[in-house]
Amino acid sequence: MSIVEDLSRLGRALADHGLVIGAGGNISARDGERMVIKPSGYDMDKLRDDQWAVVDIATGKHLSGPRPASEWELHLRALRTRPEANFVCHAHPPIAVGLVSGGADLQAFSPDFVAFVDRVEHVPFIMPAGPELALAVEKAFATGAPSVALRNHGFVTLGRTANEALVRMLCIEDGAKTQMAAMIAGNPRPLTPEEQNAIRKMDVEAYRRKVLGGT
Repeated sequence: MSIVEDLSRLGRALADHGLVIGAGGNISARDGERMVIKPSGYDMDKLRDDQWAVVDIATGKHLSGPRPASEWELHLRALRTRPEANFVCHAHPPIAVGLVSGGADLQAFSPDFVAFVDRVEHVPFIMPAGPELALAVEKAFATGAPSVALRNHGFVTLGRTANEALVRMLCIEDGAKTQMAAMIAGNPRPLTPEEQNAIRKMDVEAYRRKVLGGT
């Protein structure tokens, strides 16, 4: 399957799961020394194969296709900072965005969250589509976290495969629902650091992560 086919499948899945609406959100992939990215103003689930924008990773130069997504620099810095990542997914999962915009940090309430999302770095609101946000996301990913929360905006996930980036985003929204339900119940209890470390060391979880990452 080609990079464009992977991106197309990712875009359709994000739209089908209600994690983006219309032209919202953006996704990209590493293709050798180039970055293939959703163009600005296009619905990501309706793109033809010849409508993706292409940017040189080293220089940031727009090589071909329509105008890249407004967050192109965010994607570029993420790929430069994390060479093991091949896909960058920026979406707007509504429950998760609402939770972090209400002042909460997204926490681990289930083994799946630990296994697939692992750790979330939280960034305060910064105006979209500018270098300041791109730099803040770059700094967050430099910590080694695979997921970043943008308060009052959205989330960004990385993946070795398109499916890994997608599953991380899906688990973020699912985890937000669980956390919100625990808060409503009145006595939220996230997993302790010790419990999370024990889950990370489980053979079954390591195997599931390996399969998800395509290695």
